[in-house]
Amino acid sequence: MIHRYEATVGDRAIAVTVEPLDGERWRVVIDGRTRVWSARRVDQTTWSLLPDEGGAARLVDLDAVGADLVATVAGASFPLKLGDARRAALGRAAPSRVESGPLSVRAPMPGKLIKLHVKPGDAVSAGQGVAVVEAMKMENELKAPRDGKVAEVKVQEGQPVEAGQILVTIA
Repeated sequence: MIHRYEATVGDRAIAVTVEPLDGERWRVVIDGRTRVWSARRVDQTTWSLLPDEGGAARLVDLDAVGADLVATVAGASFPLKLGDARRAALGRAAPSRVESGPLSVRAPMPGKLIKLHVKPGDAVSAGQGVAVVEAMKMENELKAPRDGKVAEVKVQEGQPVEAGQILVTIA
């Protein structure tokens, strides 16, 4: 079944079509450009995407912030708005984030925490970098899922971390 959506990045509307192929492969058409990707879930919000035509895998983190998303790719975050049909499909794939209560920033994969940008008590904004994990010779900056205050930092710089390990809690 082919799914058609409209995504808004900043003030730009982008046509997106997604078609499941076999197994974990998907045909994605973004503004007329077609690519086939293999997609694997790393954790609740992070996906590993590998292009069929070759090239490097990409980690994509999608965090719900209210009714919108913050997408993080290669350390860069940007707000993303999706049409109603797409938001419903995403809601089935990844649990929504709550507006209040503590939220955890977790390591997307095993690695080493090389930088902490926050300490307990710091105010953070949605999409702000809170920590950097080095994994597979790549640095992955992890972002705050929403505005809040750092309630707890559970790791130290230089410490090895496991996939899914809580690094920072935001209240």
